Amino acid sequence: MISLKKHLLLFAIICITLLGCSTKDDTPINSKPETESPDPSTPAIDHNYTDIITSPSSSNLKEYYNKIDFSKRGQVLKKQLHDLLEETHQHLNYTPQVWEALKITDINPKNPEEIIQIYGWPEGKHQYDYQKKTQSIFNRNTYPNASDQERKALWEREHVFAKSNAFPRLATSKTDSYYDNNNPIGLIAGTDIHSLRPINGYWNNVRSNLKFADGSGNSGKVTGGWYPGDEWKGDVARMMMYMHVRYGNQCVASKNGIGRNTVFMGEIDGMIDLYLKWNAEDPVSDFERYRNEYHGNKNNSFSQGNRNPFIDNPYLANAIWGMHHSYKAENNWTYE
Repeated sequence: MISLKKHLLLFAIICITLLGCSTKDDTPINSKPETESPDPSTPAIDHNYTDIITSPSSSNLKEYYNKIDFSKRGQVLKKQLHDLLEETHQHLNYTPQVWEALKITDINPKNPEEIIQIYGWPEGKHQYDYQKKTQSIFNRNTYPNASDQERKALWEREHVFAKSNAFPRLATSKTDSYYDNNNPIGLIAGTDIHSLRPINGYWNNVRSNLKFADGSGNSGKVTGGWYPGDEWKGDVARMMMYMHVRYGNQCVASKNGIGRNTVFMGEIDGMIDLYLKWNAEDPVSDFERYRNEYHGNKNNSFSQGNRNPFIDNPYLANAIWGMHHSYKAENNWTYE
């Protein structure tokens, strides 16, 4: 018969053996694992990005986007859109095709003999300004020797994504000093109609290659950069998003705007929170839709053939880059 002492000794041996095989863990069962402190330079993210995006109802949009899987998010969706934009792109030469395209797509709806100038009137006095189509630097042939007074009465083509802010820089022809034989896509990006607009020549000089920065009211210089104006900030954001999706790191948003890089689904993509904010705050205008419809029809004269997806549905920006600081744009394609 085993004595009580032997029972106690056997129990002690079993306990020591079990403790030796275990690892020390003082974490309460219901506690959450610790995570690293967020990078203060990274915007807060609202991960409520699961809104349903359906194929658009109009037949022309449905046909254009028929290869896109709108259930995807992040970089997968971005890559699909990039491939579509590249596939449907018809190159326009900088002169004269871009000039002729602008005189068709950027007209004043109340007077087809006038064009709308981006950023409004010089020195930010008006959000919108109209100029006679014939009064352009191209038509007058006064560039680059025009005085400021002459420039105020003329319009010209504006690279909304400044050529010198891209890397490599954007070119407008094979004789352009920016043209690089090793990077021929720079010529396509430099003549992309989705980032070219009529602008008053004088106001274009004032803007120069300043990066976009947040502000309020009419267009003009602000601390650190250039504010496009309340009427134009959404247009600019959607153009910058298009250029980034179409041309990748050559036109990364942070090179042409002042903001914090966004991190979505664990990926840093070069999109900045400023453009997500502007895209949400300034809805798509009829003017943007008209331009987009024109260039989306490859049969139109001087049409580029591809579309800006963020004009068709601004929420695509959130589907790709998240909703930082809850900057949620309108979702045009949802189930009713």
